[in-house]
Amino acid sequence: MSGPQDELVDVGVEQAARALGRQVLGRDLNPDEATALIAIMKASAQALRHGFIRRLAEHVETEREAERVEELFEDIKPD
Repeated sequence: MSGPQDELVDVGVEQAARALGRQVLGRDLNPDEATALIAIMKASAQALRHGFIRRLAEHVETEREAERVEELFEDIKPD
């Protein structure tokens, strides 16, 4: 369901994503970066609206930890 409130949230998310990109990178996001960050932030807004923001955060944290472990073992060569 999409209504005026959802459209306002989407516009706000897009503006916030672009502002965050400028703040973090010191420049405007390129189109791929903007699309990705907007998608992430829209998913976060949706999770917040539906009450599962903590579950989303835990999933992201788990993925980041798994990635760190993979990177740790990347340079280790088998005997």
